Amino acid sequence: MNRNVSQTARILGVDVQQVKTWAWLFKEHLGPQANPPRGRPRTFTDSDVLALIHVAMHWEERPDMEAINIGLNREDHHEDKYRELLYRNTPILQEPPDDLDETWRHGIFLNGGGVDEYLELARSYKQSAEVLLDSALKSGEPRDWGYPVLFAYRHTVELYLKIIGEIQSPIHSLEGCVRLVEKRHGQRIGSPIREWIVELDKIDPYGTAFRYADDQAATLKYAEYWVDFVQLKCALSLIFEMLDNAILRTGLMGEPSNKSK
Repeated sequence: MNRNVSQTARILGVDVQQVKTWAWLFKEHLGPQANPPRGRPRTFTDSDVLALIHVAMHWEERPDMEAINIGLNREDHHEDKYRELLYRNTPILQEPPDDLDETWRHGIFLNGGGVDEYLELARSYKQSAEVLLDSALKSGEPRDWGYPVLFAYRHTVELYLKIIGEIQSPIHSLEGCVRLVEKRHGQRIGSPIREWIVELDKIDPYGTAFRYADDQAATLKYAEYWVDFVQLKCALSLIFEMLDNAILRTGLMGEPSNKSK
């Protein structure tokens, strides 16, 4: 993001005049907007601020200019300690950078309209669930990943069912969604897909158990279950394959009412 002189001065812990002095002394390490033509506002990019943080950290009563420049030439200012200070003084929601394009791979662009399609949202949760599950298996301690994995998978199933059933009511029961899908399309979801979906609903009928460790479901209070993550991955892959195919067959690629989210 771009910052003005006052904002940059607050990060560096110095006055505005000191920032201007450093901007001129170390202009070869900064962008042109840090020393603009007369009449134009002075602004600093993240890279500029990182360079100035490096300067501030090495500035003394008699600063070693050569040493500071050597550090900047080596790009020492991109080390974690400098970035941490910058990030501590950076909002989460930022103005889009002027040079933002498809090469930026470390964040996402929010345009106020959500995802392009409701199906894209479902597939995003599906991908996240699969990454979490793979990480859980590699960790050797899947129990530490259990609830996030199950929540991501369960929420994905709910989103898919609401697309297929064009469900507009604020229902979160997977079994309830299954019945609405079957009613709308006049056919029963086949086995074992239907049974697997109902199983997820059995242990989390309100969509809250894996988000809040909520034990509203009686089965969570009085029963114990073993979930084999390798089998879970296989089962959910088959569920999503069936749901994806159902969406493609019916052409339901749009977005249900906001009430169903």
